[in-house]
This record gives sequence, structure tokens and C-alpha cells, in this order.
Amino acid sequence: MEDLIIYEKIELHSPYLIMGFYGWPNAGEVATNTLTYLIKHLPADPYGEINPEEFYVLTTSEYARPQGVIEKGVLKNFDPPGTLLYCWKNKQGNDLILILGREPDIKWKKYADTILDFFSRFGLKKVFTIGGEYALIPHTRDPRISAVVNNEKLKEELSGLNVEFTDYSGPTSIHTYILLACRVRGIDCTGLWGDTPNYIQMSNPKVSYFMLERLTKLLEIDISLEEIKKEGERFEQQISRAIAQKPEAQEFLKKLEEIYDESEKSSGPDKREIEDLIKGVEDFLRQDGQGPTQN
Repeated sequence: MEDLIIYEKIELHSPYLIMGFYGWPNAGEVATNTLTYLIKHLPADPYGEINPEEFYVLTTSEYARPQGVIEKGVLKNFDPPGTLLYCWKNKQGNDLILILGREPDIKWKKYADTILDFFSRFGLKKVFTIGGEYALIPHTRDPRISAVVNNEKLKEELSGLNVEFTDYSGPTSIHTYILLACRVRGIDCTGLWGDTPNYIQMSNPKVSYFMLERLTKLLEIDISLEEIKKEGERFEQQISRAIAQKPEAQEFLKKLEEIYDESEKSSGPDKREIEDLIKGVEDFLRQDGQGPTQN
């Protein structure tokens, strides 16, 4: 069985790839919400899939296992984890391939090669990876969008988009390997990350809205973001209402906002103090039943 299964042969025009993954690099479901919104609103059509047998370990956890549906003793559906591809033909520019799936457990090199080698046949121009990460930031402030690029000149393309450039050392995701694999091939690759508050470990549409604002400009596409903007506003109001019911949580949030605002003017926040505050807000939200919950 081929690693990449294409449903229908379509001639592509210098495509851009946009990739997002479930799992570790998807805090606040920023990556998957962003890709899902694009697929729905472009709209993009199913294009292909990647054979899951090569890239996933299905027994490491409940989350990793295939999902099944049984009704009255009859098997109705069996759905293994994997990667789906969608295509949007752009009449005025580069075609878009949207790749949405679970982060592969193994064989990152083969996974990246399978995708990049195939689309290089069509003159692949750019790759964007989308991710979410937990950060020391209050939900009442605009989320930060940060970037990692695989060559210096790409920083110029991000100027004016209010994107910060990442400093980081530590464990990495498939995003980092894709950046490297693209650089070896001479393909421009930009990784975009949205910061979501540590104390809200649930789907965060507000961050996805801010991500889509930047991404649509980079892709030079025009789609309405009003739906996800309103979702983000409702989400912020929901969290604020939960905190408002607890005076102590309000005090924690107020202090977090003060420290965060001050850190924006200086070299950085007092992380230990902020972590203590976040722990307090988490405890109050959990007691109130508003979160946080696991992705």
C-alpha cells in the first residue's frame, strides 16, 4: 500500500502547504481549529490521505487507539488515526493543500519526505506549520503569535504582522523536523505558534482567530473570519464570568494582568510568581466546573 493515497489526480499550480496536527503541538486546539476553519470556509475538497500503518503506534494510550462505533452489537465504524489532505484551487494565485492529522509517532523523516517529495513535483513554493503552545498570558489580553523560519529572508515577509520570533531550547515536535526537511530542499517554511493561557487547557477559538488573521494575509486569501472572531469573544466572556464568581480568582487574574503588562515593557516576567498565580486561577476554574480540561 502506498504511503500517500491521492483520491483524484489534479494538476496543481505552485502549491503552498498548510499543516496542523492533533497532539502535543496543539495547545488550545489552535492548530486543528485553524485548519478546520480554512477547510470549511475556503472551502477545500478532500484530496488524499497518508497510510497510518507506517507512522502511528496505536497502543500507547487511549487517545492513540483507533476509534470504533458499535450499535446494538453491530460494528458500524472503525476509524484509525491518520492524516487527511484537502485541496483548494486558487484561481488567482497559488493552490493550497491543507494537511490535518495526528502528529506521527515514528518515522518523521519518511513522513516528511512522503509529503514534500510528492508536492515538489508541482513546484511546491512554501510550507506553513501551525501550532499552539501554553504560555504565561492572561486570557483578557491579545494572544501572542510567534514564528520560527528556516531562513533569514522569511522574517521580512512577517514584518508588519505583529509576529514575534521565538527563542527556545528543548523538546521539539514534527514542526521542527519539517522546517529542517524543507530547508534541505530549498523550500521556504514558516512555523506559526499561538500562545494560549496555561490555566485554560481547552479549545481556545480566540487564539485561532488571531492566528487566522496572520495566516490569511501570508496566503493572500480573502475569507470571512467573523464566525471564529465571535466564537473567541464568547469564549473570553465565558471564562471571565467563571472567574468573576470567585473574588479570589479575580485577584489572581488582576495580578497576572499587571505582571504580564509590565513584562511587555521589560525583559520578561517573573515566571515563578506568574506560575503561582496561574495555579490559583486553575484551582478556582476547576472548582467551578469551567475547566481546565485535557485536549
